[in-house]
Formats: sequence, structure tokens, C-alpha cells
Amino acid sequence: MNLALIHGWGGDARCWQPLLEKLEGLFVQTVNIELPGFGAWAQESWPNTDELLARLEAQLPEDCVLIGWSLGGMLATQLAVRSNKVRGLVTIASNGSFVARDDWPGMDERVFAEFCRAQRKAPEKNLVRFCGLEARGDSEMRSLLKTLKGWQPAIIPAAWCDALACLGELDNRALLATLELPALHIFGERDALVPVAATQAIAAVGAQVKVIPQAGHCPHLARAQEIAGLIRSFSRSLNTSLAPLEKSSVARAFGRAAASYDAAAHLQRAVCRELLSRAGESWSPKRILDLGSGTGYGSELLRKRFPDTEIIALDIAPQMLGYARQHRPVADGYVAADAEQLPLAGGTIDLVFSSFALQWCYDLPKLFAEIRRVLSPEGNTLISTLVPGTLRELETSWAAVDEAVHVNRFLPVEAWRSACEKSQLDSSIATEQRVLHFDRLKTLMQELKSIGAHNVNRAAGKGLLSRKKLRTLTEAYERQRTPAGLPATYQVLYLQLAHSDADAAALGVAASV
Repeated sequence: MNLALIHGWGGDARCWQPLLEKLEGLFVQTVNIELPGFGAWAQESWPNTDELLARLEAQLPEDCVLIGWSLGGMLATQLAVRSNKVRGLVTIASNGSFVARDDWPGMDERVFAEFCRAQRKAPEKNLVRFCGLEARGDSEMRSLLKTLKGWQPAIIPAAWCDALACLGELDNRALLATLELPALHIFGERDALVPVAATQAIAAVGAQVKVIPQAGHCPHLARAQEIAGLIRSFSRSLNTSLAPLEKSSVARAFGRAAASYDAAAHLQRAVCRELLSRAGESWSPKRILDLGSGTGYGSELLRKRFPDTEIIALDIAPQMLGYARQHRPVADGYVAADAEQLPLAGGTIDLVFSSFALQWCYDLPKLFAEIRRVLSPEGNTLISTLVPGTLRELETSWAAVDEAVHVNRFLPVEAWRSACEKSQLDSSIATEQRVLHFDRLKTLMQELKSIGAHNVNRAAGKGLLSRKKLRTLTEAYERQRTPAGLPATYQVLYLQLAHSDADAAALGVAASV
């Protein structure tokens, strides 16, 4: 995988050096793209936006992670939509709209217009002012401001005014809501140019957001190591063929949680009910597979909805199946197996029902091939799972502690959509955000452990949590407290799958022969 970077207004390629030092060895090729009028291209005039994007796209390497800062991030978002060279997008301190539009938070339009006028009249003085805004709020403000001022060119090109105009015109709000490839949007908690409300607006459209505590508009400069850790994690997540965890670890974690699961699984039960409500009124399956059946809550709901149906409860944790047999003995059969290797005959299942179980599967082509294989010609599949953005508050807080992986990784929506398409199953996809609130961090951590959803990643930090780290983690999480309590966000994906009409007809003919 390769790397491409685009700097922001007032900067040049030098802004990436601290970050690149921390990313050494991660990417095969690195392309540092400078904008017209900046750095090595100081003599270049600023083109119109379409021409600019075409020129930038031509410089992108194949199969790249594209990183953009501020204006560069807004341009990178546009490129991510139009170029098939981009595998993943990372923006840093980049708003959906730099200028406030409608209800979208940004810089006041009059303030921005005054800033543009000042750039035309006194560009050197205005750049000093801008450097101050970039550094403001950062805990490393003094050294950061010194670095930014040191990069000021002797003569500021006229193209910088045109670049400012482009910054004010770009509007990525709709793109952020519909962007299909994996993306990570990083912000500074104290950014003086991108308001905190904008990060919340971006998160609200389902985008994956990371907020760096005590950072301003330049977290890649002041927090290079922390940002590099996020980029490393993001890049690893793009390789869906390498699971970040062992299935045996998942089985053990949920096996240990069998007895405590029900008392803490409030969200899981709510999502399970919502998933079943999506079943068609006319559905009358003869055989149902409760895939990842856990303690049997879903099987119990399925039995009430379809009283005469044969139900097979399948789970990777034998202890979960044992608990279900004892406390909810509603299934007709119990099978301990992996969802990616179903020990079932082909075409025998009329409804595959799976709620909050398949987020532990990372080989989606294999998973969907198995679902397609066991599904009867007229069968249906209902799935709920988790996608990036889940527990983002906890992950952001851990980033203030160390670089280890402390929150389980989830595949992006696009990976699920792509797997659906490649499996040749007709699919319907919907997303939902649910936010729980806790009185304190300890309560959240205990709940995650009670349901077996604590960290089981290969790259997880090992050993006991020291008092110092716990204090840092708690303080970072407390900064996100709302009147309702400490938030814990869950991004839920709902999938409905079925054979295409042509596929179902062919399977029906084959079954009758």
C-alpha cells in the first residue's frame, strides 16, 4: 500500500516531516503533493477546482492511503470520491465546510471575508495571524507557533488568495455522508479554526471521527506519534484479509461471559428486537439458523414470531450454547461452530438470523459464501453488526494514554457492501447510531467485560492498567461527558440479504432435479 499527502493553506511539504518519521517503513511509496503557489510550486498560479483536482489526481500513486490536512483534507475528500487509486482517506483538521453554511458549524462568513481582504492587503501580517490561529489551544502552542512562523516565505504568492477562495467555496457535507470507502477524520479538541460542533456534525453523518485532546489545528505536528498510531491502525484495518484477532480468543471471551451476559446486554437485546422487526410479514420459514445465538435471546424472539419453525442455534462459544440450553431451551438443535465454516447442508436454511455476532468475522467473502451456500432459493438473511465509530469516545480517550489497541476493530460499511455484491446476493443496507450513557468509566468497562466484548485484539496492550494510565484515561473520557453522562456510541449496520431472482430460479431448478 502507498501513501499520498496534501498539505493545507499556508503550509508546504515540510508540515509532514514529523509524521513521516513516525510512519517510516509502513508504506511502500510516499508521494508528498504540494499545491500550486506553495513550496516548490510557489510560481504556479491557482487553477479552477476541476483542473486542480485533475492535476492532483494524476499525482496519486495506485492503491494509496490519502491524507490531507485542512484545505488539503477537503481536496482529498473530493479526490477520494472521484479516484479509484484511493483505498482509504484520512483527513486532519478538515471541516465539511470551512465556512458556516445553513446549520453546519464553521467560520462565520463575514469573518472569512475579512480574512480574505486582509490577505490581499497585507499577506505577511495576515499569515502571522493565521499561524497564531493554527497554534491556538494546543498544549504545545509556543513551540508549534515558532515552527509555523519559521516556514513563512519571504514573498507570499498571489495564488494564496485564490487558494483561500477555494477553501471558502468547497462544500463536502454531502460527500462525507455518502463516502463509500473507509475514512478517518482526525480533529484537535481545541482547534480555533474548525469548531468542535463541526466534528460532532461529521460524526453524526456516520463518519469515523477521532478527537485529539489538548490539540489545536495541527495535531500531526504537535502529536506526530499519536497521529501516526491512528494512521497505522487505520491502514491495518484496510487489509481485511488479516484478522486482528484470533477466533479462539473470541470464543473464550464470550464463553467466560455466558453467565453475566444477559444482565448487561441492554443494547444487544434492543438491536435484536429491531432486527427481527425487519422480517417480512409474509415470511414463513421452515428452518431458521440463529447465527451467533449467544444466550438464546434471539432464538426466544424467533420462537415467538415463528412458533412452528425448526430453529438451529449456532455459536462459536460452547458455554453460550450450554447457558441457552439451560435457561432458554427453545431451539431444536445446538451447534458449536464458526460462522465462516458452517457444518450445514447447502440450501437448507430459510432464514439466517444473526444479531451482533458477525463483527468478529473478518474474512467477509468467506462468510458470505457460506451464507449463500446454506440459504434456500427463497430464503432471507437478517444481520445486525457493528462498524467503525463504535466506542469512539473510549478509543479517543485511550489514544491519550498510549499507542496500543484497546478497542476492538470493526470493518467499514463499504467492506460489507462489497462483500454483498461479490456474493451475488441482493442486499438492503441501513445504518443506525445508538448512544448509551454511563455514570462513570468503570461502569462502561465492567459492562463490556460482562458481555465478552472487551479487547481481544492481537495488538492489545498487555498487563495491568497502572494507576497513572487509569487516571489519564479517566480524565480524557471525562472531557467528553454530557449532561446525560459519559457517552458510548455504537454504530449499527443492518443487512437484509436474499438470492437474486435469477439465482433463486436457478437454485430452485437445481433442487428439483
